[in-house]
Amino acid sequence: MAGVGAAPGERAALYFYAAGGLIAYMLGDHQVTADELVAAGATFTLLAWGFAFAYSACQILAPGSFVAAVDPQAARSWMELLFLSFTTLSGVGLGDVLPIRPWARALVMLEEFAGVMYIALVVSRLIGLTIVRSERGG
Repeated sequence: MAGVGAAPGERAALYFYAAGGLIAYMLGDHQVTADELVAAGATFTLLAWGFAFAYSACQILAPGSFVAAVDPQAARSWMELLFLSFTTLSGVGLGDVLPIRPWARALVMLEEFAGVMYIALVVSRLIGLTIVRSERGG
């Protein structure tokens, strides 16, 4: 179970599972309410934390997967990996933490794709349904 002493890979799986459940919830009906808008932000956060845990697992399995401007040879801290995750998922990409090993780069590419698809599919659908509701006077 992904409790207090759970490995990063287990935690990543739990966060991705929860994010998938929220995405299914948001796509489950054709009305947008306040709870779905809150779920959109919560899902984004779950995805970012999930990828940060995936990066942490990658760093354990393949030391030296990530480098940074500060102390490049050291293992990256949790906060650095979370920062990398949020900047990658949001498409900002302004971090000083870089993936240098193949598995780390593959994970970053998956997160980049997930971020683009999240905005393209989930957020745009919620915005579209909100606009339709306001045009109907509801």
